Amino acid sequence: MSAEVVGPTLAAQLVVDAKAHLGEAPFWDSRRGELLWLDILGAQVFQYNPSKGTNAVQDLSSHTAHVTTIVPVEGTDSAVVLGTSEGFLLLDLEDASVQAHAANGSLHGKHTRMNDGKCDPQGRLWIGSIAREGPDGADIVPGGAALYVLDGWASMPTKVLEGVSVSNGITWSKDGQTMYYTDSPTFGIDAFAFDGAAATHSQLATQRRRCIDVCAGFPPVPDGCALDADGKLWVACFGAGQVRRYDPTTGTLLATVLLPAEAGLETTACAFGGPDLDELYVTTAHEFWSEEKLAQMPLAGGLFRVPREELAKLGSPIRGLPMHTFKR
Repeated sequence: MSAEVVGPTLAAQLVVDAKAHLGEAPFWDSRRGELLWLDILGAQVFQYNPSKGTNAVQDLSSHTAHVTTIVPVEGTDSAVVLGTSEGFLLLDLEDASVQAHAANGSLHGKHTRMNDGKCDPQGRLWIGSIAREGPDGADIVPGGAALYVLDGWASMPTKVLEGVSVSNGITWSKDGQTMYYTDSPTFGIDAFAFDGAAATHSQLATQRRRCIDVCAGFPPVPDGCALDADGKLWVACFGAGQVRRYDPTTGTLLATVLLPAEAGLETTACAFGGPDLDELYVTTAHEFWSEEKLAQMPLAGGLFRVPREELAKLGSPIRGLPMHTFKR
């Protein structure tokens, strides 16, 4: 199933040749008309402005070894919350000021860092971790990670799920009653019943079940994901050079986005963007590659886009859902 292509195929086009080591976490910032995204391993924050064709860069390597998640802060013009190696940072995109969270450094051991995350409809940040070992830090520690909830900047994060290996894509249904979650080495997507008004964080997401089987083994693994307005889930498939559109109610594969061969196979995440959320942005990586391998696939680490005209090949206009911001 690693190269499975079912139904219509769509083409993604390069928009930024960033050569990010681990491009990730795309988020359409409607405040600024920009796509925010990251290079996790480079500790860089990117701001892609499609109307100007620019991709501004902020280097945070003096503050942290990794930036892993980026979400705008509700009620501000330029503040974002970041997941980092140690925990969390607040960053102002205008003046580059940074504020560290009080929990930083106390959440996990030195071989574990934060990874992918998003906010639920109530503005709480759900963010998971990844644990690695080995001389080059490339070996995953099975069950060594967790999923946390940060309910406001002044609160301490709550661990809500243990035994995770690589916490990745997470998103919510349009009605807010289902949470979709990816632990990549399980090779699928799980759905939880979600009650945003639950009395405790541990009661927010319950009744876990498998809703999509992406593959039987690596490659690929499911990575980041995004939900469209029709309730269909778009899943970046790391190791396949694809983004796949699934029906989460049936698990059926509906369509496949193909990236250019020059981009390699490390497709990491996707998000809908543009003023009408009618384009799909895709991030890529060249994690732990040699210079020789990168020379063979020189577009790896770039930012790609599936334009609205390409998405229209599916027979009707495709639009995403607005992503939730962080309620500080």
